[in-house]
Amino acid sequence: MKKVLLFGATGHLGRALAGELKSRNYQLDLAVRNLARAESLKIPRDRILKWDPESAESLPSIFGEPEVVVSSLGKSVSPNARDKQSFNEVDFQLNREILKLAIARNVRKFVYISAFHSERYPHLEYFRVHEAFCHELKHSGIDYSIIKPTSLFSAYLDMIPMAKKGALFTVGKGTCKTNPIAENDVAKLAVDAIGLPNTVIDAGGPGVYTRRELAEILQQAIAPDRRVKRMPVSLLRCFLPLIRIVDRNLFDKLDFFVEVMEADTVAPVRGMTRFEDFVQSVAEQSV
Repeated sequence: MKKVLLFGATGHLGRALAGELKSRNYQLDLAVRNLARAESLKIPRDRILKWDPESAESLPSIFGEPEVVVSSLGKSVSPNARDKQSFNEVDFQLNREILKLAIARNVRKFVYISAFHSERYPHLEYFRVHEAFCHELKHSGIDYSIIKPTSLFSAYLDMIPMAKKGALFTVGKGTCKTNPIAENDVAKLAVDAIGLPNTVIDAGGPGVYTRRELAEILQQAIAPDRRVKRMPVSLLRCFLPLIRIVDRNLFDKLDFFVEVMEADTVAPVRGMTRFEDFVQSVAEQSV
């Protein structure tokens, strides 16, 4: 039995990772910032370790001697998440501190959840910091596995309230394609990758959709009497310079959003869960 220390356990993907590791009988410790959110994971209380990312002393005190570190730690791209830390502070700097300590504690394996095509968009802060940490990890000397999923299913949860109100829209024509992947499928890949030396895995779901099709599937399941609208790309882009001045965090999220909506992001099929099934389950829960 390997001892695993998991970071980012209270997010949607982190919960899936915790469940997958637990189901495979790993000795699991969770490093969390919010104890209340971790309680619902049904992990023994003594395996939940509270840490304060803004305290330099907090991380070494809870780190222990794990054989494997798994990190899904990252700042949410949701515009509704109003956390003040930047992508650089969370996705790069915090993960780098974890990596430094992993090296010092002779951790055997580091598994990191990055982002598909992060190497292609160095001008976007979200992708830049993911790729910067991937570079550090690859050159750290630790045996690594990097999982690069396309968008996760949970990224579409913000669209539920919009669909209910008839305010759901696509940016531009919505013809660019992607294949989002379920958190549970990414979790299985990540845990499988513990046994794969120095590997990078691009990962997408089984269905390829246009951006418009994804919105239509969601709208049809939530409020079929409403229609998906369209927002011109030019309209959103004209506001970005002003948003950058007022709120850099929001700018980085919207800058990312506009770019990916206008590009094909289709990864090799690694997942098995259909987007339609995910949407149906969410629709049933929201009734």
